[in-house]
Amino acid sequence: MSKKYDVVIAGAGHGGLTVGCYLAKAGLDVCLTERMDQVGGGVISTEYAAPGFVTDVCSTIHVIAPQSPAIKYDELGLQAKYGLKYLYPEVQMCIHFYDNTTFSIFKSLDATCQEIAKYSAQDAESYRKFYQWAQGGVNMIVQGFFAPPPPYGTFATMMDSSEEGRELLRTMQMSVLDVINEWFTNEKVKIALTRWISEIMVAPQTQGTGIMLFVMLGLAHMEPGSGMPVGGSGKLSEAMEAMIKDHGGTILTNSPVKEFIVSGGECKGVLLESGEEILASKMVVSNLNIKQLFPGMVKGVDEGFVKRVKRLKHADFACFQQSYALNEAPVYKNKDVNLTKAFITEFAPSSLEEYLRYFDNLKYGIPGHNPLIAVQSIHDPSRAPAGKHTMYFYEYAPYNLKDGGAAKWDEICDSYADDLLAFYRKYTTNMTSENIIGHWFESPLDLERRNNAFVHGDFGQLGSFQEQFMGNRPLPRYNYKTPVNKLMMCGASCHPGSGVSCGGRAPARAILDEMGISLDDVVK
Repeated sequence: MSKKYDVVIAGAGHGGLTVGCYLAKAGLDVCLTERMDQVGGGVISTEYAAPGFVTDVCSTIHVIAPQSPAIKYDELGLQAKYGLKYLYPEVQMCIHFYDNTTFSIFKSLDATCQEIAKYSAQDAESYRKFYQWAQGGVNMIVQGFFAPPPPYGTFATMMDSSEEGRELLRTMQMSVLDVINEWFTNEKVKIALTRWISEIMVAPQTQGTGIMLFVMLGLAHMEPGSGMPVGGSGKLSEAMEAMIKDHGGTILTNSPVKEFIVSGGECKGVLLESGEEILASKMVVSNLNIKQLFPGMVKGVDEGFVKRVKRLKHADFACFQQSYALNEAPVYKNKDVNLTKAFITEFAPSSLEEYLRYFDNLKYGIPGHNPLIAVQSIHDPSRAPAGKHTMYFYEYAPYNLKDGGAAKWDEICDSYADDLLAFYRKYTTNMTSENIIGHWFESPLDLERRNNAFVHGDFGQLGSFQEQFMGNRPLPRYNYKTPVNKLMMCGASCHPGSGVSCGGRAPARAILDEMGISLDDVVK
């Protein structure tokens, strides 16, 4: 038994949904197949912690998506027609140091500079100059997230044509820490700024990541700022699902793909594990991890290409994810109001050396205790029953533990969750067992089991390193195309990469171009 559509998209995660929306709007008959029982991939919300308490299972804050034309200009009608609504907290982040001092990053550049001045007047002045210098770069980079990237060689040539471009190119080759060290002097300022940027899942010391300073710090002060969907991160996915169906598209959940059907060097469709064939007359698109796709699901591909796929690197670390259902919001012993006003609160050592050793330990399989907390219900009461609260509780963690590898997580999962809560209790007054209604947690290994596109527990699918960024992602010449005719890729393995970005607009343009359709005509 088989069904046929214009386009088949394997995987209804965030990237596949975004592509599906643009293709459906273009009038194509689109079918998305999804392994899980709900769409969204890493952008889903459910009630794991307790009934009535919304759990953001993976993503919770959307840093880049508000800059996407899909949101900024509502190209898909997600806000005007399908009920999507964002909140934009003024306090983007607050760092809680071990010594009970704090550091906040605000949407306001002036307020952030005043915060930095608490530690160093010189660094406050430097931060303003850095932001002014970086503005041109961040605008160019962020705009580039929503269109296919040029080949890296072309990009480098363009950058080499001006002094500003050459400085940007140099920054791209450095680590985040190297760039920070050139601009700032105070240890806590360095820790706070790199802690924010480490959310791309690379250590501050990692070479070839310096460009992310422009993205993370630049976007913190660009309107409208980082946002959170009212009702849960998954509301973005739900709005996209509604849009696709409203335009005649088909979404098949509980429908994992077994392999891609290739005949005569051309992809004809997908074979589901159920044995059903879903065929495409115009294009097949994979929203899966490229490491799933080749060689496991596509046969007969050149071994040299497969070798290049196998050597692609995952992020520097993974995550240990938790959610709590609470009677009361956490109360901090430190009375800085920004700890509760901030969308996210992040812990960090007070010493730069200790902080950097934390990331070194992750590399060697040793988990630590520097959690990220978001009490979304403070900003969005719809996340929990009246007067109650839901708390996102997240920690960087190695996929492979030092003693026992990934399999060791099944043994230590419970005790590690207890350790993290014990750490948090040292800085709060009311995180007692009486305050906890429900609790859900997931190790990096559990994440991979739940969503097998997150190979190695990497929810970004591949690390955001220079050799895997922009025109190099996932491979030079293969941003969205594959060696198989009529088989293209989208999702986090492709440009623009990790995070909730609505960046599927870029592969959508490339896919439509292959079919002779202009995206500009679709969205005008």
